[in-house]
Amino acid sequence: MSSHATRAGSRLLGAIAAGILATSTSTTFAQTTTLGTRGGLSQTNPAITSNASPSWTSYSRSEDYPNAVTLPLQYITTSSGKKLAVLVSMPANWLGIKASGRFPVILTQTAYRIDVGQLLGTFAPSDTTLMIGGRDDYMIKRGYITVAVDAAGTGMSTGETQLIGAEEQEAYAAAVKWVTEQSWFDGNLGLAGTSYLGITSLLTAEQRNPAVKAAFTVVPMGDAYRGVVGVGGMLNAEFLSIWLPLTQGLSVGVLNAGEALLNLKYASTIMAADAQHAAAIDSWYLPTVNGGLANQQGIATDDGDFWSVRSPVERASQINVPTFVVGAANDIFQRDEPLLYEQLKRNVNSKLVIVPGAHVQSILGLISGFGSASANTPPKGKQLLLQWFDQYLKGKSTGVTSMPNVTQFVQGYGTSGAKRFATATDWPHPQMSPQRMFLRGDRSLSNAAPASSETTASISEPKGASVTASRVLNNFIASVSINDGSNCSSSIVQWTLGIGGVLPLACHTDSSKVETAQGAAIYQTPALGSDLYINGPIQADIWMSATNTDAALAVRVDDVDASGVATPISTGLLSARYRVVDASRSRYVNGVMIQPWHPFTAASAQPLVPGKPVLMQVEVFPNAALIRAGHRLRVAISASNQAQGVWPTPLQANANGNVTTIYSDPDHPSSVVLPVVPTSALN
Repeated sequence: MSSHATRAGSRLLGAIAAGILATSTSTTFAQTTTLGTRGGLSQTNPAITSNASPSWTSYSRSEDYPNAVTLPLQYITTSSGKKLAVLVSMPANWLGIKASGRFPVILTQTAYRIDVGQLLGTFAPSDTTLMIGGRDDYMIKRGYITVAVDAAGTGMSTGETQLIGAEEQEAYAAAVKWVTEQSWFDGNLGLAGTSYLGITSLLTAEQRNPAVKAAFTVVPMGDAYRGVVGVGGMLNAEFLSIWLPLTQGLSVGVLNAGEALLNLKYASTIMAADAQHAAAIDSWYLPTVNGGLANQQGIATDDGDFWSVRSPVERASQINVPTFVVGAANDIFQRDEPLLYEQLKRNVNSKLVIVPGAHVQSILGLISGFGSASANTPPKGKQLLLQWFDQYLKGKSTGVTSMPNVTQFVQGYGTSGAKRFATATDWPHPQMSPQRMFLRGDRSLSNAAPASSETTASISEPKGASVTASRVLNNFIASVSINDGSNCSSSIVQWTLGIGGVLPLACHTDSSKVETAQGAAIYQTPALGSDLYINGPIQADIWMSATNTDAALAVRVDDVDASGVATPISTGLLSARYRVVDASRSRYVNGVMIQPWHPFTAASAQPLVPGKPVLMQVEVFPNAALIRAGHRLRVAISASNQAQGVWPTPLQANANGNVTTIYSDPDHPSSVVLPVVPTSALN
């Protein structure tokens, strides 16, 4: 068991039909129907460039100015009276005197404090110049102004936050309007940022202010419920126990007190904001977390607009400016980043780059690079950022049209630890086709379906996780105690934003330990006779029954080498209560469902009837991996993955003591659908 208590300051430094709700047949566009708004069907943009011979080159140019300077703290007043803290950094001469004239502007909006971003941008090495919510000397010296804003209700901005909610999004428009009114603005605005800042960039672009000309987002969220907080209809308490204390803790206390002393003109505004941010614990943080734990409709479920308003993928198709998306193979937003690209490519020039690692590690990798840029290996983040904005904000010809549309890190493709990428004209991969493999009673994975009743497998519900949330003085505190062994797995690295992997353990990259600890039912192929390339979403169609009215399935897909090391590829999780699938919003390839879409609403809930077999169509998040000849493909199924999701308290009581049976017979042919791409497609 591990206890994960979190305080923000310490975290700064990640054709099967059973169970289908709607049975309408979807139209196949080209080879595949693609997921649109939060999973709705959308046609691939016919105008998308085929980019048949894509390649990466390293773009750079010399500085236009020798220095950068940050103006004193300012405030933007919104139409509702909120005050947004803003720092403006400008090109300057050797003496630090700001340059005259008009410049394109890059706007970042953060929940992690603009003064912290300013500090990191000022003192970090020159290569660490991604848009982190503050000063970015690499871009400023090349003729850009950066404007960094504390999102409403965070940092030094006033208001009681409801993170990424409607009121905060109204303030994004106020920030853009303020920029357009400044004498130093030349009419060309770019939106940029990593993580939260990438989310705000997308939501701001969706507002379609004509001054916005391009966006560059790194590891942004798409679907707040399905991709992050409510994975599989469970509550992602591990992630929330880190992220919520981080955002709240950075907005109160010593940092604000220090800024009030440094900015006496605004001291009263800063300290009023500090009091409001503390009050938000009782008005929003605790009610939201406790509502989720209590199984409150609209928080624990996807009813209403609480989650949809916070989901950029809902309206990403409205974005009308070129948008670059960087994702990561083990990111907290692993599911969402390709779906955002799918929406964007319909209307604008968009590129998708998936790099290795979890949230924090992927950002650091993008900063330091993945080796020399080559035809398939993208350059460093700062070079991509400059190339994108030089093209769309400055009007330079930088070669963005020759960028690959899609670039992905492919696990297992490199040798001796090398990170190796592959490019494609689109996502999902145009050559991807579904291949179904059946879970057999002898624990094998086979292309052949069972012809008769075979041995079933049993998995048991572990002791439930313990989740607490409270107020300690002016800080929101949360903790999770995991009891199913997933605190030593790739999932703990993923859902702690990579923080759980700072001290790497063997179990982070070998699933064998967690699968043994959980008593997982393990199915695997014989040693492969040739390489197997999978790229895209995976669907596990598992027939099960339970002794209780609530149960869950956790699915792990691994690449097992000759020594028995099970390298994790991806995971999936689903509460049986929310097993209903909306076929009209699910993804089909060649007539086979490969990415199910679950409504996760109160109306769709179906408690189990003990002993009655049901079909569980589990969404396993998309990834790309090359399983080498001689290796085995493994699917491991357990009753929980508490690092990824825990039960709300009432449902935990229903699930306690449950034993789940997994079937393999002609009437209940459990299987997994793999997104297979010919190995010849690897560049």
